[in-house]
Amino acid sequence: MSRIYISSSWRNEEHQRLVEELRKRGHKVYDFRHPQGREDRNVWETVSASLHLSASYHSGNLYPEDFRRMLVSDEARDRFTEHFNAMQDADTCILLLPCGCSSHSEAGQMNGMGKRVFVMDTREKAVPELMYLMYDDYFFRYEDLYEALEKPIPGVCRVCGCTWENPCYHPEHGNCSWVEPSLCSHCASVEEGGLGIKDDPETDHCINDQGDAFQ
Repeated sequence: MSRIYISSSWRNEEHQRLVEELRKRGHKVYDFRHPQGREDRNVWETVSASLHLSASYHSGNLYPEDFRRMLVSDEARDRFTEHFNAMQDADTCILLLPCGCSSHSEAGQMNGMGKRVFVMDTREKAVPELMYLMYDDYFFRYEDLYEALEKPIPGVCRVCGCTWENPCYHPEHGNCSWVEPSLCSHCASVEEGGLGIKDDPETDHCINDQGDAFQ
């Protein structure tokens, strides 16, 4: 199980379908259209309306001084913080093409954080980008992406998704430890060298997971 942040555009119609498919496959996914379960709007629509800007933010007629007002607004800062926190909590980024500059910035930042990053290209015609070699892989078939996501990530439990910073806890046994590079002691069976308490009602998986951003 992975904790996935999808970097993409509001105009990419494939986004919501991918969110739903990944969740069906057992992954936790941050959905920027429905953060923390709420229905959301593009932040620039909200900000441009609150600042009473007549020019559409995607029309190409927006003056730089107006964009700066939008960028430093409380709404924009709050949305940035929400997305950035989710980026930090994820272990995997999917750069879902086509998308714009912000999505590519997110993917680059997550790559710099040491997260794995996959590029998923849904376009009929590709546009070559040399710097995609920074990322873990480039796919144009969903099945190849799904197969890559099934591979365990060292330092992330392949069963529950816990990490060193976000461990499992049991009142009798304390926090989990690593049995294998991708299997924690609380999820591992006794035969695997663990405690076999994954389904114990008192086992609290991923104790620092707020449970809202990733579903």
